[in-house]
Amino acid sequence: MKKLLVLTTIASFLLGTNGFAASQMTVKEDKMINAIQTAAMNDEWTQYTPAMQNASQTLYFKKKIKNKDYFTYRYQNRHQNKQMTVYVKVAYTNDNVNVEFVDKIQMNPGRLGTDNKVHNVLHELTDAIENQLSTDA
Repeated sequence: MKKLLVLTTIASFLLGTNGFAASQMTVKEDKMINAIQTAAMNDEWTQYTPAMQNASQTLYFKKKIKNKDYFTYRYQNRHQNKQMTVYVKVAYTNDNVNVEFVDKIQMNPGRLGTDNKVHNVLHELTDAIENQLSTDA
């Protein structure tokens, strides 16, 4: 009986401390995260968790875009290449938001073509986040 009491005390202590540690997030940071997620959802982005996540204040989003909206040249295999998936990471602090591609090597103009407009995806998401933050403030 004594062992059971000790085990329940330890378990309740561990559960209680984890809940307390999770609630330490500041209200401003929580509002920032909610604004970023709402803006991304309104702009048709889906949130995902990468296999290896290094930064604690970083959110990851992905979106399927139609190639005809962001490229001006015609594809050789245009029926096979109608869409592409863009992966973006949003690093945030208390007062600014930084949006960039997760894989910068795949998204450089030399690989995608010099007349591509894929970088406009970053500007669209940044504008959506800034609009959401300004309405929440």
